[in-house]
Amino acid sequence: MFAIVFRFPTGRYHATPWGRNVNEADVAWPPEPWRILRALIATYWRKGDRQRWSKDDLAALIDVLAERPPVYCLPEIAVHTHTRHYMPIGEIKKGREDTTLVFDAFVRLPADAEIIAAWPEVNPPKHLHALACDLASGLGYLGRAESWVDCKVVDWDGEPNCVPNDGEQSERTLEGEPVRLIVPLSPDAYAAERQRLLAEFDEQVRRKANAGRGKPLSEKNLSSAREKAFGNTLPERLLDALTLDTSDYQRFGWTRPPASRDVVYFRKPLAPLPRAARSKPQGDHRLPTVARYVLAGRPRPRIEDAVKIGELMRLAALAQFGWASDESGRRRPRAPMVISGRDAENRPLRDAEHRHAFWLSEDADGDDEIDHIVVFARQGFDREVQEKLDQLTKLWVSQAAAIDEDGDSDSPQARQEWRLALEGFGQPSDFCDASALLRKSKRWVSVTPFLAAGHLKSGGYPAEIRRLLSRRGLPNPIQVELINVPEAQPALGGGSEGGPHSQVGRTIHRRPRRPVHFHRFRSRGRERQFDRIGTFVRLTFSEPIEGPLALGYGCHFGLGLFAAVE
Repeated sequence: MFAIVFRFPTGRYHATPWGRNVNEADVAWPPEPWRILRALIATYWRKGDRQRWSKDDLAALIDVLAERPPVYCLPEIAVHTHTRHYMPIGEIKKGREDTTLVFDAFVRLPADAEIIAAWPEVNPPKHLHALACDLASGLGYLGRAESWVDCKVVDWDGEPNCVPNDGEQSERTLEGEPVRLIVPLSPDAYAAERQRLLAEFDEQVRRKANAGRGKPLSEKNLSSAREKAFGNTLPERLLDALTLDTSDYQRFGWTRPPASRDVVYFRKPLAPLPRAARSKPQGDHRLPTVARYVLAGRPRPRIEDAVKIGELMRLAALAQFGWASDESGRRRPRAPMVISGRDAENRPLRDAEHRHAFWLSEDADGDDEIDHIVVFARQGFDREVQEKLDQLTKLWVSQAAAIDEDGDSDSPQARQEWRLALEGFGQPSDFCDASALLRKSKRWVSVTPFLAAGHLKSGGYPAEIRRLLSRRGLPNPIQVELINVPEAQPALGGGSEGGPHSQVGRTIHRRPRRPVHFHRFRSRGRERQFDRIGTFVRLTFSEPIEGPLALGYGCHFGLGLFAAVE
């Protein structure tokens, strides 16, 4: 069958899916049919031999390839990864140029890996086949400009491993991970869709005109109304529709090109990048105690939902180890104690040393949304646990959880999926430049509210915090300051400290965010909660202590979390 083979000499493929933001750290994989055809068109206009090949020839080739979506043969090694860049935004803040964090996501491939897009039952005429070969050889990049590509047309008879669900077969018979790709409409389907859109618009305009003036609308005025509403975004030929810039569609209010449709493909899941072992000083054989992830998706969860995300992260980790059934038929995790937080008898640990993992949500850039997750275990992660944690690539909430505790069925978290990208394993000091949760500092301030683990005794919250710090083997703070959030105060400042955690509480819907605005209950926990209010706290020590620092009820899932301030 007719096929196009792509190789990326740099081993990288950069492309953001249609309608997604670059900072969602997602990649359009495999290269969408819409993108491939547009790349061939662009090559024709930039490099094509227009004396040998006419625009009609190009239109005929595009019509043939758009008739039905291609299948793919994807390489076995394809890794979803990213880099982070702090890009200047042209503003000066506190005497230095302000920057914004940008994630550059891409698929990492072996330099000799081949991506094959094949069109079943497509056999272009000889002259169109020659045109396709000419355009493919001239293609310099696919996706973003840094995605250099070598491309050629071949006759392929292999077995695809990424196929569309075109309605002819059940999804249960298809293997792999479902992913939506943008695909051009066939020429006939585009003609029908164009006619439908124009007819509906004409009818709407005529109806309004008749209602207002009581006389028919002239063809000239109707044509003018069409031009104003659609501009050049509904050309007659499919070729011209695929040639338009994205800005043309956006200018006239299209959320997606009218000449396109979504098709669900089933592909082999992308994996996170395997991490090379960090170089350690000779004789240092400590197990890593920290795994830090980037969380991407739209919308990202709010920091108020930290405990929900912490629970989801633990469940995702437990799923990597699988489940077993005891004699009574009850399901129990196969995960080790450091992940499950349970002993050999499947009982929750009552461990003063808190050796099992903390699942901590982090708002690193201070926009009140969770963008990182820190997994911390004081005893460290052995090789098996590292391998399982490295396989975590997404978090999701099912439709069954669509109504939250407040009865809010519109909660974005109820139907959301987020991607995870592991930054790496290490000690807190390895991440201290990027994370305020993992620094050393004398001063710490609440990120999420502190809740007492039991009944408050004499001395209230300060005494409870000092007791918990002592149980951890941490020094007694020289100051424990409870932070009140007055109703009239628009935001609660943390003093003169800068950075995203210099303010506590901030605002929500233009009102001060108070402890009660945070989700403060574990959905699956059986622990009795004595403190249903909570408080924000500022701690000062005589000597720096190292994070992460999380205390009180729900601390393993992100409540009672503190950030270092300078």
